[in-house]
Amino acid sequence: MIRCVWMAIACVVALPSGVTLAQSGDSPGVTVPRSSVRFGLDAAQAEADAFLRGTAPDHSLWLRVDPNVQWQPQRGLELRAAVRLDAYRQSGRPAFSDTEIEPAETYVRWRQGSARFTVGAQTMIWGRVDELPLIDRVSRVDLARGPLDRLQDRRLANWALRWEQNWGDYKSDLIVLPHSLGARLPDVRSAWSPVNQASGEVLGIDAPPALQAFVRGASVREDVHGAGGAAWRLTRTGVPPLDFGVTFGRVRQPLPYYRADFLAKTFTATYPWQTFGGVDAEWVAGGLTWRTELVATDGVPATALDGRMLTGRSLEWAGGMEWFPGGGETRLNLQLVARHLSGVDERTLELKRYVGLNGEAATTFGQGRWKLSARFASGLGVHDVYVSPKLSYVGWEPHEFYIAAHVFSGERRTVGGFYRDNDLIAVGVKTRF
Repeated sequence: MIRCVWMAIACVVALPSGVTLAQSGDSPGVTVPRSSVRFGLDAAQAEADAFLRGTAPDHSLWLRVDPNVQWQPQRGLELRAAVRLDAYRQSGRPAFSDTEIEPAETYVRWRQGSARFTVGAQTMIWGRVDELPLIDRVSRVDLARGPLDRLQDRRLANWALRWEQNWGDYKSDLIVLPHSLGARLPDVRSAWSPVNQASGEVLGIDAPPALQAFVRGASVREDVHGAGGAAWRLTRTGVPPLDFGVTFGRVRQPLPYYRADFLAKTFTATYPWQTFGGVDAEWVAGGLTWRTELVATDGVPATALDGRMLTGRSLEWAGGMEWFPGGGETRLNLQLVARHLSGVDERTLELKRYVGLNGEAATTFGQGRWKLSARFASGLGVHDVYVSPKLSYVGWEPHEFYIAAHVFSGERRTVGGFYRDNDLIAVGVKTRF
């Protein structure tokens, strides 16, 4: 498993003479010379984790590499193929190894004037706020490592037809998802699985004893089929005092909802249809950058006390501020999020109301060669805590060497409560070209 990833790295790095190594910044904004084929490496990362609690596994090792090849046979036409290779090994109880190969940015792109048409696998993250953009509904979610990675590393390419059109300060972005892929789920034995069969717990649910017993003995499956839906986004940028956007769509829920079949003894990850609409804005005032999103969604699944699936409507809001005190060496990003589920009269196993605060504080020192940061999230009115301090050496660009901690705590229906046994120390190296 591990060996095959390092072989892939070697194949990309040991390029034949005359072949150019592309940088990820070349796409999509920079034109590749016509009739040239270029091989590249978007990113590579290796990390070793040590779990701190005896109720969790002992250690884990994760390797990732993203090779690509690009070709522009003529002006305005670009072809790109890329894959993401992940290898994960978990030791202790339970122990397992897994290797995944996913399509990355693999597409045919044609530019004509102010229009751009793209067909293929693409990573599309919509929204303005960091970490938890509410409008991010067309990207494919990677749950293989739970909440450990940053947003851009928790998203995978999704097969899509995309038409981007600019009219001065306005941009239209229309996306059609012809096939539903669903989220990338970890092995059920993984410490990051949203279903813990050892305890009978499910992420986001306070399961009663009867449901816990069912989950322990059920066959965990995934049901992914049919089309993925479509969405449209219109934005205006570069016109003071306000950048704004509106978004509408009907797509499958990006995160899995698990349905219980007590007769068949199966617990199946599904992706129900949802219709949503949202508005977002960004502006600068008082030396701070302010961002906000408001999204209404119909068809939100919830779970009755007896395990039945219900559907309702949600209203979600996020507001954030970004501040660089002292002129840029330090960055502070804070976000407040709120969610309300309505249209469901029965009591549910999920929280119907949630308010939380999350963000990141980061600074550099040692002439910019060292970086100290801390990501955090906390529920307000409910016990839900996640804290991740990190120390990085970035003086050898483009490489980053880091040591980080991930600490969880909270009630059972929260992310911090579900992963409460997964506190760990991580040591790794990351490269982005």
